Amino acid sequence: MKYNKNILVSIFSLILILVSGVYAQAQDVPVACAGSIVRYGVYGDNGNSVFQWEVTGGQILNNYNDSVEVLWPSTMSAGAQTITVTETNLIGCLGNPYSTIVIISAPDVDIQDDPYICEGSTFEFYASSSTAINYLWPDNSTGTTFIASSTGEYWVRIQDNNGCRATDTSFLTVHQNPIIDLGNDTSICEAGEILVLELDTLYSSYLWTLGDEFWTTSYLNLDVSSEQRKFYLEVEDQWGCIGYDTITVSFCGEFLIPNAFTPNGDGSNDEWRIDNLAFFPEVSVDIYDRRGERVFHSKGYEKAWDGTDSNGRKMPMDSYYYVIDLNNGEKPIVGTVTLLR
Repeated sequence: MKYNKNILVSIFSLILILVSGVYAQAQDVPVACAGSIVRYGVYGDNGNSVFQWEVTGGQILNNYNDSVEVLWPSTMSAGAQTITVTETNLIGCLGNPYSTIVIISAPDVDIQDDPYICEGSTFEFYASSSTAINYLWPDNSTGTTFIASSTGEYWVRIQDNNGCRATDTSFLTVHQNPIIDLGNDTSICEAGEILVLELDTLYSSYLWTLGDEFWTTSYLNLDVSSEQRKFYLEVEDQWGCIGYDTITVSFCGEFLIPNAFTPNGDGSNDEWRIDNLAFFPEVSVDIYDRRGERVFHSKGYEKAWDGTDSNGRKMPMDSYYYVIDLNNGEKPIVGTVTLLR
């Protein structure tokens, strides 16, 4: 948090009127801003007199005998300070000291110390000040608040009813949301197999959700079930930023892939059906004849192979080579199936 006051150099006169001996008298002086440099002077017999100056609360930077430059520190509080001047004339006569009151205006403003937000959020800076009558933000807006959404330094400048200014700056940090990856959708197809869902990076909190069930552990152990499940994971990092990912786990049991079928139209075993393959919507099934030509292709295997090629022609009795790719990161399943008529 920094306070930056505008440095102003002004000249105000303390009018000295010399009567019967040495006697000084002065007019009132304007309000001074904390953080400014102000020059105060007197009218007198400057060529023959010597003036002694005393200032409370301020620092005399330069003394020109009949005037002084005074620094009113930016750290001082608002209130009354005193300037006293005493004249000694040519013959050594000492005049009565003359004092005048200087009112110091010290406006203040605060826009929070270096806040942070998460990606996709906004932060509203609020200029807290008991003396401001107007405000100025980086985009030239003049309200008491300013909304920011990107990393960077932000500032506000305020002015009070005496024309005195104060500035406060703050640095906003935008943290990236966690990017997590549970991997591709997968499956459990062997009895006794355990699938562990976990991340490589540790986070402050975890929330796994499956329907109305939830877990707060950093990992999940899954075993064989009879249905497809979509798991949702939400994590929170040390900044309170949120990341999430989903994964669909298919519990298919062991694949039962027939090694033969009889597409003869008798209503029995007319199609090459594969149990549990419907759990894999991204599956692709390709069948090749003994010459290596593909005779069947299916994405998703919604309709089982009925022994015809892509043009609807019936394939002859023979053994055919198949490739089943679950598209879940596992190796494709290969083998042969015999078509009987």
